[in-house]
Amino acid sequence: MKAFVYHTGHTGYVHRIIESMQKHMEVVGLPDQDCDVFLSLQMGNHQNLAALANAAPSIPFVTYVWDCYEWIFEHGRGYDWQGYGDLCKASKEVWVPSSGQVKRLSQHWSIPEEKTAIIKAYANLFDYETTDKGYVCDPLRTIPDRHNGWAQKACEELGIPYNHGGRGQGSIGKTWDEYKEFIAGAKFLICPWYEASTGGMSLIEGYNLGKDVLICDSPYMGAKDYFGDRAYYFDPTYESFKKELLVMYHKDSISPPIDQKSLADRKQFCEDNFSVETIGYNLFKELERVVSN
Repeated sequence: MKAFVYHTGHTGYVHRIIESMQKHMEVVGLPDQDCDVFLSLQMGNHQNLAALANAAPSIPFVTYVWDCYEWIFEHGRGYDWQGYGDLCKASKEVWVPSSGQVKRLSQHWSIPEEKTAIIKAYANLFDYETTDKGYVCDPLRTIPDRHNGWAQKACEELGIPYNHGGRGQGSIGKTWDEYKEFIAGAKFLICPWYEASTGGMSLIEGYNLGKDVLICDSPYMGAKDYFGDRAYYFDPTYESFKKELLVMYHKDSISPPIDQKSLADRKQFCEDNFSVETIGYNLFKELERVVSN
């Protein structure tokens, strides 16, 4: 099988996905009539891609949408969301990282659920000596979410150390080594947002090291799809978030630390579901299905 995969070329994250896909299929950087399928893997060039999808109707076109939130038209953040919606409408299928994104595709652009598929994102899993430096780790970038500001405010009110910031986030961005230490030194990790397509793959990377995770029990929180009953949850109210933060912070005093068997289970879970090899294979199998139909 041969696929043209569109991407902007500026992120190592996507390059690693393509390298993984190439273990199973041929991937090319320019479209031609010999391709079996076209896949858009990043935002950008929407008008030309939609024209390509319409000009070659015999070749199925698939768009992978990483993020689609309630606030995208109010806070565009420099992206052409309307153009992205037009591309989704022109696509045979639209794939997303989690079920909340399926809902937003329907609400924003009337993309029917039967035209979608969920393919989970991957994490950059790593090993690192862990410590507990006592801080709540909030690694996801700031977005205009309805819960914006909750984490810092709640931690300040509770007197709990709070540490925010991941990789590539401007003045608070971290190198890869700094980032690993940041995750490995946390007491636990949080995603305070009401809505996130994955919750941030830092949650998986921390869970892989034995760190617990606190997320919102919202229908638009993608981390629910990823963790299931392996995570801790708060209701989408500030009071519940603040309460569960405090419970989590003092959990070590009432619960035994994670043992080696439990840690091994976590690592196997993360490797099986969230490695780059897994997403590469899953994309290949879904493209194969689309082509066969």
